[in-house]
Amino acid sequence: MTSDAAVRLGVSVDTIRRDLAALEELGHAQRVHGGAVRHSTLARSFRERSRGSATGTLAQAVADRVRPGQVIGIDAGSTGVEVARRIPADLELTVVTTSPPAAVALEGHRRATVFVVGGILDHTWMAITGADAVKAIESFHFDLVVLGVCAVHPDAGATTNSLAEVETKRAWIGAAAETFVPVGHEKLDRVAPFVVCELGALSTLVCPSDVSGRVRRRYRRAGLHVLAVGA
Repeated sequence: MTSDAAVRLGVSVDTIRRDLAALEELGHAQRVHGGAVRHSTLARSFRERSRGSATGTLAQAVADRVRPGQVIGIDAGSTGVEVARRIPADLELTVVTTSPPAAVALEGHRRATVFVVGGILDHTWMAITGADAVKAIESFHFDLVVLGVCAVHPDAGATTNSLAEVETKRAWIGAAAETFVPVGHEKLDRVAPFVVCELGALSTLVCPSDVSGRVRRRYRRAGLHVLAVGA
């Protein structure tokens, strides 16, 4: 909080506010109620994010919740690809995805019916976007959706660096009975430029088990179930 920082640093609240305004102007942070948060620093391309991905445990926790006969949605993103890889190959289910790499990861899943949503390919994010993609997503009812985001914050909500994906992500949320959002430390308490939704529109935040209890409680108060999984 701004007032707490002023006390700890021995300066006025106005000084803290001026410094936060300067950081926001430089693009290093975004002001929110009571203070500011850091901008997301995720690599911008899918290839870069995949190369540095350490999301296997989070992905496994989501894949373990997939049941036979379900209709599931996999949003674009490196974690969604990891979830696809970890779905049991003998499971009979329907998978809909806006991620061509996730569809490729399901190559050996012969009992799965895989729908790759049509639309415009965003080469940076390896994501299918556009009005056709939104319409296709809205034609399904999903038991579970794996949603990819660039950042989450209790006040700022779920946000992304990709403007083109905002509407497809909102379509996923609107069509899902449950929406799982796997996030590592690099996405927690961060803000990306484009708002997807408030956290209350989502179901479950999947995060590492070493995220502090204080941080987890903040996300629960924002309306999320928090599933913490170990390394």
